[in-house]
Amino acid sequence: MQDLELLVCDTNGVPRGKTVDGATFAPGDSAHMAAAVFFQCITGDYAEESMAAHYPEDGDMLLVPDWATCRDVPWKSGACRQVICDTIDRAGDPVPFDPRNLLKRILGLYAEKGWTPVVAPEIEFYLLRPPRRQDRKLVPAPGVNERAEFGGEAYSSDALDKYAPFLDTVRTMSADLDMPVQAMSHELGPGQIELNIAHDEALLQADRLFLVKRLVKACALQHGYLASFMAKPVKGLPGSGLHLHMSLVAGNGTNLFALADGKAPPPLRHFIAGLQTYLPAAFALIAPNVNSFRRFVPGWSAPINLEWGYDNRTAGFRVPFSDDAAGRVESRVAGADANPYLFVAATLACGLLGLEEKLEPTAPAKGDTYGRPADLPGDLENALRVLAAHKKLRRLLTEDFVGGFVAVKRGELRNFGGWITPWEVGYLGSML
Repeated sequence: MQDLELLVCDTNGVPRGKTVDGATFAPGDSAHMAAAVFFQCITGDYAEESMAAHYPEDGDMLLVPDWATCRDVPWKSGACRQVICDTIDRAGDPVPFDPRNLLKRILGLYAEKGWTPVVAPEIEFYLLRPPRRQDRKLVPAPGVNERAEFGGEAYSSDALDKYAPFLDTVRTMSADLDMPVQAMSHELGPGQIELNIAHDEALLQADRLFLVKRLVKACALQHGYLASFMAKPVKGLPGSGLHLHMSLVAGNGTNLFALADGKAPPPLRHFIAGLQTYLPAAFALIAPNVNSFRRFVPGWSAPINLEWGYDNRTAGFRVPFSDDAAGRVESRVAGADANPYLFVAATLACGLLGLEEKLEPTAPAKGDTYGRPADLPGDLENALRVLAAHKKLRRLLTEDFVGGFVAVKRGELRNFGGWITPWEVGYLGSML
């Protein structure tokens, strides 16, 4: 007998699904699961009103395996495989609340124009001591032989060696699962690692990123760590980002973003302008948690505005130094906590609007952009308000999806508002 894990990615990027007997689950089979999974908050509560409006009977959807995504689950004992599923309703239509279906919708709009987005993600995470319920803060984990780190070791090969057993496991398993990790590096924070995934088509890359995050967390558990993709897990240390390099390939194989004598061509400028114009309204999709906004601190390699520039890492959008044929833009805005499908979908949607409307970006920024005004939403509540009110994005991303997403996130905000924070305990509790 071989277990088969049928996976979907929920609104928060958490793997959900069910396990079936792989020996009897044949190609062409599907499975039932409650559609309410897409209304589940990170706390386990549900966005009840929105769910009731669409699924008043708490009914099922169908999980239809996308067999191209089927892989082993090497960190589990015994024979086990995993496959990402398409979700459809009773009428055979894609479930509109599924983040993967949203990305497929946006990619379909590109395909209608004969364009194929190609992307390469870079994701950062921390290795932490596994927390206990009563802990009030997260702490970076030491490496082998309890060798502690204190930060400031970015790009240090020796620092990376402190976590060599864990990284060897990640490298081996990712290669076995056809999820090629192109590079690993130590970031600035203690126990902070970055993984680079080789470029490929956008849906394949979002699938890989979804599974790589699952793989990293499983490997960390084997080695006694907690791998956290939280945007800002430790006060006073750098946040963890999710960067995305993007190019656009025409039907004849031409890179429409190829540079001309080192300068951005019109399609690349239009794409960047679309990001500058529309991403502030779509920001909740790439900064989806209360904690996401703690990462945007000047000087910590996290942009505070949507400036763009040539090989400028202080800007939100960077056109890297490269051969002209490899022209691309890197979005440096999102944190590692972003749902891979929603991050890619929102970014490509905003860029598509720029291409369609032939928008022009601001002048490329030179020097340190942290001194320029911040133009990002300041918190999740404001980001959700702007998204909910933006008619153009609601049409592009669909009313159903935006409504469901906003309902889930507002439910999480209500829950968060009921907690007493360590700051309140430490200062107000003792001083007032």
